Amino acid sequence: MKKSLAVFLVLGAVAQAGDTKTEERQIPVVKCSEPVYSVMVMEFDCKASACQQPNNPKLLPIFEVLTTVNGVQGLGKGVSTMLTNALKATNCFRIVDLEQYEKMKKLLSATGQQVQPPKVDYMISGSITALELERSGGPLGGGVFPLLGAISIKKDKAELAVDVNVIKPETLEVAYSKSFSANSEKTSWSLFGAGAGGGGFGGAGWSISKNLSLDMVARDVVVQVANALAETLAKDKIVERPKPPKEEEKEEKENE
Repeated sequence: MKKSLAVFLVLGAVAQAGDTKTEERQIPVVKCSEPVYSVMVMEFDCKASACQQPNNPKLLPIFEVLTTVNGVQGLGKGVSTMLTNALKATNCFRIVDLEQYEKMKKLLSATGQQVQPPKVDYMISGSITALELERSGGPLGGGVFPLLGAISIKKDKAELAVDVNVIKPETLEVAYSKSFSANSEKTSWSLFGAGAGGGGFGGAGWSISKNLSLDMVARDVVVQVANALAETLAKDKIVERPKPPKEEEKEEKENE
């Protein structure tokens, strides 16, 4: 009887998943008519306690959900990659990738060709200053549904904060500096509903963990940064701005 009930639940879950409507959300960043400056995104460092105290048992929830090869120390590269993707989506900046330049330089040197990297107008650096993940709940009914295994109900709360600096490479002058933060209980944009592929958040380079809450706040932060940089450095070229979440939800309901 228990086995039949479990099979029924599995089949029901599959059927329900088949009926699920998947929506693709575009990255909510401003759009420019053309790129204005060439920028290089430096790898972010991590000054949060989670990075400074990797052996702290209280920080275990963060370590359990990380997907980076270098663990918590690899979060900086993950955030900088996400920011690079967000800046590309704005079409306000030309992204200079020095890693690719060095690779192409070595490959083409065998043919006598030279690769000249473009001039970098601004260098973008940053630090992760806060990183938190709280988990509550636990396994329920482990022996009731043998085919499903333990059922867990958990509520996650994530928070991420970064400091961003924009530097002129010729003079090392700081042209822009600001702090950004997000938490999963109150986000600026509905970044949970990310579609797969296309212009949404489904592709590679939009995740730093195996936890939806932690990924969501990271996306929220980089979207904030990308929009702020575009509004500060390329305001005259902006031709489109993302609609506030409430207006977007209203339009979706009217179109249903």
